[in-house]
Amino acid sequence: MELMNDDLIVRSITRLMIPFLLLFGSYILLHGHIGAGGGFQAGIIITSAIIFAAIAGNIQNIHSILTYRKLFLFGSLGSIGIIVIGVFGIVAGGNFFEYSPLPLPFDTATIHAIAITCVEIGIGIAVMGMMFLIFLAIAGGTE
Repeated sequence: MELMNDDLIVRSITRLMIPFLLLFGSYILLHGHIGAGGGFQAGIIITSAIIFAAIAGNIQNIHSILTYRKLFLFGSLGSIGIIVIGVFGIVAGGNFFEYSPLPLPFDTATIHAIAITCVEIGIGIAVMGMMFLIFLAIAGGTE
C-alpha cells in the first residue's frame, strides 16, 4: 500500500511539526527521571514524527530505511538494555534495578539519575521500534 500525499498543506504542516515533535520527544526522554514523562511517552512522540513523515511522503521510502528487521532490532536492543542495566545492580551486590551499590565515582543521586536515564532511553528505543512496526503492519507495508 502506498500512502502518498500530494497535498501541499499536509506536507508543509508535517515539515513544520516533525522537528518540534523530535525535540519535544527528546526533552521528555531526557527529563523523565526528574519529572513526569519518560521513555514510553518519548517513544510514542518520536514514533508519531516518523508516522507523520510516512503519511506526508511515501511510506515505501520510510519502510526501505526502517525495515521490519531493523525495527525488531530496536525493540530487542532497547529491552536487552533495560535488563542489562537492572542486572548491573545484582552484579554490584544489590538488587535488580538497585543503583546505590554501583561502583561509580559519583554521589548516589547522580548514579540514580544516570541509570534511570539509561533505562528511559532503552524504553524509548523499544517503544519506538515496536510502535512503528505496528504502524507498518496496519498500513500494509510489505516485506
